[in-house]
Amino acid sequence: MKMLFFSPLILLLLFYAWIRFRYVFPKKYRRIGACLFVFGFAASFLYRIFRNDSIIAALAIIGSLCLVFLANWVVFCLLWDLYLGIRRLMGKKRLSNKRLRMRKQPLLAGGIAALTLAFFLIGGPLHSNFLMVTVKETLQTTPKKTLRIALFSDLHFNALFQKNKLEKIVDSLRILRPDAIFFAGDLADLPQDKLRERGYDSLFSQIRAPLGFYVATGNHESYMNPKGKTIEWLQSFDNVTLLMDSTVCNDFFCVTGRLDHQYADRHTVKGRTPLTELMPENSSIPWFLIDHQPKGLEAKDMNLTRKPDFAFSGHTHAGQFFPVTVLIKLLWPLSHGLGELDGIPWYVTSGIGQWGPPVRIGSKAELVLFIF
Repeated sequence: MKMLFFSPLILLLLFYAWIRFRYVFPKKYRRIGACLFVFGFAASFLYRIFRNDSIIAALAIIGSLCLVFLANWVVFCLLWDLYLGIRRLMGKKRLSNKRLRMRKQPLLAGGIAALTLAFFLIGGPLHSNFLMVTVKETLQTTPKKTLRIALFSDLHFNALFQKNKLEKIVDSLRILRPDAIFFAGDLADLPQDKLRERGYDSLFSQIRAPLGFYVATGNHESYMNPKGKTIEWLQSFDNVTLLMDSTVCNDFFCVTGRLDHQYADRHTVKGRTPLTELMPENSSIPWFLIDHQPKGLEAKDMNLTRKPDFAFSGHTHAGQFFPVTVLIKLLWPLSHGLGELDGIPWYVTSGIGQWGPPVRIGSKAELVLFIF
């Protein structure tokens, strides 16, 4: 219900931002300004249709800058119009308000452009690194031994992803020495051939743990398949257990990986398999659930005779950068960290990569080690 409300609201805010941006330019150049706004916003999505690396990188950079600018532009314009509204209520003439708006619009845009640059200078280095977070939890089903499980999510291999970050992730996992590794979806925004060209194969193949490396799908796997073949890329690794509405058990735990909601809607006829059909037969060992989007249980799964002992999600990025870090808390009941959804202990990671701008302001990338 929240998404049904916020989707038209976001479209309305985009339209409002577009109208306001036109007034940054003198009257005869306003059409050019409107086109620049549309192109800047679209650049974040257009790069997927090109094959040339230089064009892809250029569009990704333009799109990243414009998305950060746009997010802050909306906030500042709303605050400025609120200020003008207060002036009007205090008896200021409408004409003086209009002149003030017209004179200040270019100044506001210049200030927000400077703020955008500051976001990249400060938030870029924060994004390049990641925190290693430790979470200790007790499970309802007592494990046979203490389980060390590493979680990361939302790599988003794209034109601006730095290969040395994946090297750091691989090195960190070696140091942590977990029993198992979970990846909660959103692998890439580049097709399979580009992933191979950039040498991600050799690094990804090094992600191993004694009890397995388990990968679930995210909504970006839906966007990249079948044309991008990222699912095929994942299936090519002998160290990866790809869980697409399936459950795997070993001597110490069972883990279910859900198809992402959007993946199931686009690529299946029946949608997601009911969780009752994925529930493991062995009830003496813990049952983990990896579900990319932290939506909790679906209506058809509310009558489970046994609920998962613990669930893991990603997707939200904890908002990634201000002001989205505030908005994301309104969109999701659990947007980051440890909580509970539908009676299940649930952890939502802020992700380790980025969607769009390679910037972290008000959130931090993380690799999480769980000790159960």
